[in-house]
Amino acid sequence: MSRRILVASASCGYLFVALFFAALVTCHWIPPMAPSWSAERVAAFYTEHATSIRAGLVLMLAGAVVTAPFVAALSSLIRRIDPRLAPLAATQLVCGAANVAAIFVPVLLFTATAYRPDRSPDITMALNDLAWITLVMNAFPAIGQAVVVGVAILADKRPTPLLPRWSAYLNFWMAFLFAPSVLLTFFKTGPFAWNGILSFWVAAGAFGAWFLVMTYLLVRAANRMDDDRAAAVLEPAA
Repeated sequence: MSRRILVASASCGYLFVALFFAALVTCHWIPPMAPSWSAERVAAFYTEHATSIRAGLVLMLAGAVVTAPFVAALSSLIRRIDPRLAPLAATQLVCGAANVAAIFVPVLLFTATAYRPDRSPDITMALNDLAWITLVMNAFPAIGQAVVVGVAILADKRPTPLLPRWSAYLNFWMAFLFAPSVLLTFFKTGPFAWNGILSFWVAAGAFGAWFLVMTYLLVRAANRMDDDRAAAVLEPAA
């Protein structure tokens, strides 16, 4: 693979973080809407911010798309660690694709919610609940991706691994931080609600940090390659 293509693909992780968190700000979702809000308050929020929410959702869709090259670059580097890790590379690719869907689907639900803000407040609230739960609770693909990447990094037995071994433990820790959001279905207030410290703030921070750190490490690893000597530089361990 061309080093330039690999670097460009990996660098899409930076673009994703910029677009995704810019979208949250544009939608006025920092801080996020609370699940304890009444139907009338939810409807009023969409009426007041309809245009900015729609604009932010377009940014979020664009952000979801640019994760695809990043995920492909990560799978490529896992295969370069050792061809025998191909099942892990494929699993990472599937989990990464699921993460794209985990953004696309709730964004389209949010778009439908903002499309007619003058409808019945109860309908708006139901759509809003569906969108927020789909966006925040859908953590298992990210958990699977982080665990698989961590295992692949530890499988690199070369004296100078392609990705540093400490990043494997970072991936495991990030998977742990993503997990609390799956409990939001039981709560409308508190740390496990979709706007809570654990389900939203910690998980969102960990998600952004994971992308930033892994993008940096992927770009650094890719820059070790030379188009004419890539196989020698990244030759898998025996």
